[in-house]
Amino acid sequence: KDALKIGGDINVSKDIYTSGDDNAAARMTISKPTTLNLDAKIISPDNMGNNSKNFVALYVEANTTINATKNGGIDTGNNGGYGINVMNGATLTINGGYYYGGGTAVQVQEGTLIINDGTFACEPYDNPTYGYNFQINCIDSAYKNGAAKVIIKGGTFINFDPSNNTAEGAGPNFVADGYKVVPETHGTDTYYKVVKK
Repeated sequence: KDALKIGGDINVSKDIYTSGDDNAAARMTISKPTTLNLDAKIISPDNMGNNSKNFVALYVEANTTINATKNGGIDTGNNGGYGINVMNGATLTINGGYYYGGGTAVQVQEGTLIINDGTFACEPYDNPTYGYNFQINCIDSAYKNGAAKVIIKGGTFINFDPSNNTAEGAGPNFVADGYKVVPETHGTDTYYKVVKK
């Protein structure tokens, strides 16, 4: 947590467990430009989704690149908080890893999310109207005025089509020009894989 405040190159080789305390001081926050190399996961406790001030596993407030292996990423458990929240105009680039959040794996409050690779999933909302619809999400008003952007050039999204979803109203497309989505059925789930056209 202290290293994230300083920024620079940070290597995570063992799972890190965040605090579930519901106050802003308990947040795990990147506040300086950072390259985060995740060979393990950032894990937040169950039921963090009930919090009002600390309800995200990782807050990103400065330009950040996450390079993660298949064992690295974010896991928020059951009834968990969001996986990642991008704030303060930061740009977050994700290269690989597995990201699981309660309702939302990555939200852009203000800034830009670039996904080049990785697997993204979420615990669906109980209300089937919402379900998996906000797995990748922007704050609506910020999306409309251009303050929140998502650019997807790769990755796999479980039960969420990044090229045609309802996260920001009817049918927004987060997939970059020159790329497309290929759906694959895995049991009762659909995996949407983003590839070059």
